[in-house]
Amino acid sequence: MRISIRRILIILAACLLVAGAPAQAAQKHKQQHGKAAAARTPPAPQPPPVPPFSLTPTLADISTMAAAGAPGLALKLVARDQPAFAQDAVGWMSWERQRIYLYQSSKAWGDIIARVQHLPAGLGVDFRQWEDMQAADAWLQLGHGREARAVLRALIWGKTPPADATLSQLRQLVIRSYLVDQRLDDAQTAVIRYRQDYPKDAGHWPLLEARLFLRTNQPQAALDALKDISGAQAGMLALLASLRAGTLAPAPAMEKAVSAGTDSKLPVDERVYAWFIAAEAAADLKNPVARIQALQNGIGLQSGVLEQDSVFALTPDMLWQAYLDYGEALGNQLQLVVGDDQAWFLAASNRFDSDPVRACALFTVVAFNASSAQQQNVAYWQIATLIQGQKNGDALLRHLYLDSPRFKDVGDIPPDVRYLLANDVLEIPDIPLASRLMEGLDAPPPDTDPVAWQLQRARVFILGGKPDAGIKTLQALFESGAKVDPGDVLPVLFDLQTIGRNKETIPFFRALLTTELTPDQRRQMLYWTADSYKASGDYTQAAALYLRSATLTDPFAMDQWAQTARYQAAQALAKAGDINDARRLYQGLLNATRDPGQQAVLRHDMQQLMLMPQMRPQQQ
Repeated sequence: MRISIRRILIILAACLLVAGAPAQAAQKHKQQHGKAAAARTPPAPQPPPVPPFSLTPTLADISTMAAAGAPGLALKLVARDQPAFAQDAVGWMSWERQRIYLYQSSKAWGDIIARVQHLPAGLGVDFRQWEDMQAADAWLQLGHGREARAVLRALIWGKTPPADATLSQLRQLVIRSYLVDQRLDDAQTAVIRYRQDYPKDAGHWPLLEARLFLRTNQPQAALDALKDISGAQAGMLALLASLRAGTLAPAPAMEKAVSAGTDSKLPVDERVYAWFIAAEAAADLKNPVARIQALQNGIGLQSGVLEQDSVFALTPDMLWQAYLDYGEALGNQLQLVVGDDQAWFLAASNRFDSDPVRACALFTVVAFNASSAQQQNVAYWQIATLIQGQKNGDALLRHLYLDSPRFKDVGDIPPDVRYLLANDVLEIPDIPLASRLMEGLDAPPPDTDPVAWQLQRARVFILGGKPDAGIKTLQALFESGAKVDPGDVLPVLFDLQTIGRNKETIPFFRALLTTELTPDQRRQMLYWTADSYKASGDYTQAAALYLRSATLTDPFAMDQWAQTARYQAAQALAKAGDINDARRLYQGLLNATRDPGQQAVLRHDMQQLMLMPQMRPQQQ
């Protein structure tokens, strides 16, 4: 509960162990036959001793915590409990590997790079090389090939040459670094040299080689590299290579890709790859509708920020361009003229319910070319509404408007679309993003209560780390004279109290106290106002409001609410220096309660008062 008297629960339990005496006959039988039975029956194996429970988590415990969804907690525990290298070098390395794995699972690439700068002196060459390799990989994950090569160069040409297996991995990382920097010629030269030195290499290398061949428009070479490789990713690469090499016609390639894309048993990455292939096959078939649908499915499957892939590069702008190309083709068929926005709107609206893909395409032409910003905004909103109604529409909507360079800032997104995005983002929830989306949206969306909208904005601002904006929104709402339901405002005020902005809540509580309230509501409002004064250090005013809350309906009330309020008043009086008043309130509560736990608390607090100096009340 939000408000309760601190209790000390004294639980006295007596456990009676009742052991029934064995029957005399059974005891006699055991004595007579026990030795013979022991001779015939081998002793049962004893279970291994159970190790004593420790509050200190093991590496296995930490791994479990991370898998359960708390990688941040796991990392804090690693930082706290990792043994010192000087005392336990082997243990330190085990914990260090776990730390790096946690960074990788959280995609904290910068932390991996920084970690390399703080390795202990005396660390073995092999482990230091391993950690440097993780840093090089982290640079590649961040898209910095040059920085990765600097690390790799030092490893390859350092004082201690790496083992052959390690050198193979290092050279693969060098090839990846060239790909990251779009230096395809250097990558191809490095591949040729690698093949000369490692002709029988397997593992992930054929996948990397196939990706390079696809990037350099050599699909048949990619197929050759994959001919003995199995696995879902290899299958997707081979399917794309077969389509581009012409060994598989677009229609069957598209059929296979759609089948894989709709297979919920496949990993999400492989399904995204499949929709990319389906979109490319649809383009070869000159089927713009199928291409748009494949792009929508692939982009919509990705819940987070779109991952850039050197081969399967599926981006929101690809979909925007597909809409535009198809919309212009439709406009030519319908003899529409760019600039005649009403005609385009009419053509799109006629297809809104029956053919959302064509409607999106026509609206996109208006959104990109309309003569007025208002018409552009309406077109973008119509597109957003159509997108939301499709499978994975919420994720697709976020990618199209939040991850596209077309909208460099949240403020560039049309307001009506931001309303849709804000509601969607709140359900994730991503409060900071919702807060950014709501900035400047002072007017409520259509069919939304203005007061409810402003309260929602205020709360999102507060939860999103912008309390000043939330307070400003609340002030504007109260100054507008709109009728506000106290029950709707309280969650916002509680949020402000939680983050320590108690002083700012007081004017709002005082304003609510002047509205029409039931006696019970007024008691509650007085109590919560007192909470804010207490947290602000004004203990005298807090005590007065707590007592008014306790006695509002009955000056002698001792119901649960009244007892709680009186107790809080006594504590506030003690902090204000009114020792005698606090003692009298504690004594009154002690006389009114029969609960042993509450009595123990009250006696303890009264004893604490004896340790305080006798002083006059402090006027705050």
